Amino acid sequence: MHQQPAGTTRGGDIDMQNVVKDFGHFRAVDNVSLKIASNEFFTLLGPSGCGKTTLLRMLAGFEMPTGGKILLDKADISLLPPNRRPINTVFQNYALFPHMTVAENIGFGLKMLGRPKAEIEKVTQDMLRLVQLEARGKHLVTQLSGGQQQRVALARALAPQPKVLLLDEPLSALDLKLRKSMQIELKRLQMETGITFVFVTHDQEEALTMSDRIAVMSEGKVRQVGAPDAIYDRPADRFVADFIGETNFLAADVVSVNGNVARVRLASGKEIAARFAEGTQPSGKVTVVIRPEHARAAAVSAEADLKGTIQTIVYLGTDTHIHAVLEDGTHFTVRQQNSRSGPCGFSTGEQIGIHMSDDVAQILRD
Repeated sequence: MHQQPAGTTRGGDIDMQNVVKDFGHFRAVDNVSLKIASNEFFTLLGPSGCGKTTLLRMLAGFEMPTGGKILLDKADISLLPPNRRPINTVFQNYALFPHMTVAENIGFGLKMLGRPKAEIEKVTQDMLRLVQLEARGKHLVTQLSGGQQQRVALARALAPQPKVLLLDEPLSALDLKLRKSMQIELKRLQMETGITFVFVTHDQEEALTMSDRIAVMSEGKVRQVGAPDAIYDRPADRFVADFIGETNFLAADVVSVNGNVARVRLASGKEIAARFAEGTQPSGKVTVVIRPEHARAAAVSAEADLKGTIQTIVYLGTDTHIHAVLEDGTHFTVRQQNSRSGPCGFSTGEQIGIHMSDDVAQILRD
């Protein structure tokens, strides 16, 4: 259970039980059950059309579930209209009022709730400080940059102190540098307010950077739920492994099993150790997943686990991606950190040996 940050309000506990959403004959959300803890930064991650935004809209009350229940702090809110839920939403386009000042935008929701003028002014000033826009309160929102407008939208949504804040791909319209800084900003806001954040994105880096836990979705179903490192290092299946980061897939044969580690033989004839999930018992032909940073390129030698020919070399500043074709035709990527002396030192068309640590490969479930 997540601990509540000091000096914050308590976020809401969400419990989605067997939630289904049909649009005619199309099932957008298929029997999803999720528990989101109070004060948690929880991300729904997946490609377009996977059902994540539909799930978010059901949490907000903009869509009603076809089946199942949605509980907030153990109370059934499945059929409550949006204005009766202690939940606010920040949309991709911010939905700010261009004719209003920053302060007026932030205080708008409180005004609609009939809060006293003095309270509105105090909360608005508190929100301006929280999002670091104290000097911009009297400016029109049209005079602000995209990142500043993003902060105004967040402040307006946080002002009524909802139990849950829903964020529907709010960073997608920002440039790369601003998007990265807003990732840090969002996490800070969540920690300072203590409100439960439910964030929707198709961007794996956003999910890994900010989340306490992630639910990876595909075709209306949840494929895996876990902390970012668990999702990345121990993917539940091929879809998760392929969707989260760059991944190498290798065909292999199981030679022996000891505990939750198997000895597998690669197409090259070399044997390596590969972990597998509890509750499974691999045998015969399997697929092994290896992240590019867990492999090392070197000159061809008898000790190499794999041999291949370099197709392309991509220099990325801090590291270099070496894309090779193995002897059996499989494509394999190695990511190596660049040294102070420069890039990797290999050339396109060159043959290389690829070495892997014994404890990084994983056997995927069927």
